[in-house]
Amino acid sequence: MSTYDHKQVLSDYAAGRITAEMATGHSLQHIGKLYEAQATITANQRAEQAKIDALEKRIHIQQAAIDRLLAFMEKVLAKSKRNPPSQPKPDQP
Repeated sequence: MSTYDHKQVLSDYAAGRITAEMATGHSLQHIGKLYEAQATITANQRAEQAKIDALEKRIHIQQAAIDRLLAFMEKVLAKSKRNPPSQPKPDQP
């Protein structure tokens, strides 16, 4: 069932081309369509929020891995500063 444009319904009612009952019926149809649209928008927003939440979780996991890797590298670099590699002997190429 198609609905009239809400402005057209108001205009037709004001001009006396439709009755109050007809205007009310068309208005209720229009309100029903608005509720359907709002429900769709809300569902889409929930789906998008779920995607955002999943991406944020992945970012936190990756950041934790990066932090662990940096801590490991700092330990390796600190250890290499304390134990410099031995110098090659002059008779070695």
